Amino acid sequence: MEQRRRSALSEDELLLFAEVAQLYYVKDLTQEQIAQRIGTSRSNVSRMLKEARRQGMVEIRIHSPLRTVPGLQEELAARLGLRECLVLADLDPSSPIFEATDTPGRVAALAARYLQENIAEGDIVGLGWSSTVYRVVHSRFLREKRDVTVVQMMGSIGGSIPDLDGVAITAHLADVLGANAHYLHAPMLVTDAAVRNGLLRDLHIRKTLEVARRANIMVAGVGAINRDSGQYRTGYLSDADLDYIREQGAVVDICGSYFSRNGSPVPLEMNERTIATGFEDMKRIPTRIGVSSGAHKPLANIGAARSGLINVLITDEDTARRMLDLLKSEGSAISPASGKS
Repeated sequence: MEQRRRSALSEDELLLFAEVAQLYYVKDLTQEQIAQRIGTSRSNVSRMLKEARRQGMVEIRIHSPLRTVPGLQEELAARLGLRECLVLADLDPSSPIFEATDTPGRVAALAARYLQENIAEGDIVGLGWSSTVYRVVHSRFLREKRDVTVVQMMGSIGGSIPDLDGVAITAHLADVLGANAHYLHAPMLVTDAAVRNGLLRDLHIRKTLEVARRANIMVAGVGAINRDSGQYRTGYLSDADLDYIREQGAVVDICGSYFSRNGSPVPLEMNERTIATGFEDMKRIPTRIGVSSGAHKPLANIGAARSGLINVLITDEDTARRMLDLLKSEGSAISPASGKS
């Protein structure tokens, strides 16, 4: 049928349609301008453009900055027991959008698009704070949703570092989604366990953590144990603290919970001073999204996936390939610390 339709056009028609397509797609003339040039109506120009596409004269290629790498995604998901993995494809340096975008921003946009597609009416969205999460909530992919609640899952620091201000990040996402917000007005770390226990008796803090336990979906950054750590940047941790945490075997921090390469929780004294949703409560959330990119994140991503604290990983191609190299270098797979869902 396609061949009969194509052969039904005369040579003059083919030439005319090709010229119209050239004027519209290459010369950037409007349909009205083309109609005046060839002596016909605008609606007739529109018809010819559609026919030119049907005839195969016009091929449209979109260099999307959010392309993914399906094969790599599937392999990582299978190796790490993830429900889903999204891997942002590297951009071709010759692409016209190469200079205009950055990888962390594109990873955040990919995560925001995934979040938008997976929030349902009536959902409670739990939110960690990190510079990556800050980028996610400021992405233009997010739009209003009906009857949604956003809840802060970990204590904050106030407004000294905008991209690490948990209250402001939560407020912004709630504003964009048209959602109700619950804030955790407490520090991330306190001086001792007694202070933490006292704060947990506060009615408002207790209510926020109760809402967080009922979350349907959560978004968190995957933190490596280095100076880029949000807790280091906010002054909660020192260089000596980072050294100590690494010495205990931790490779990743998610919302104040620390895990080793094989995904097992790392017992730290500071756990008793941390005000955040507990990792066992977080693991009961059905959709747990970890967002991460960069050369220092492969091992952290592996630990996060094996911990079971995330079941959806969103990262970039270079990081994903480094993760795969690390997994292959292990020789035999390390069993996850717990089942994934």
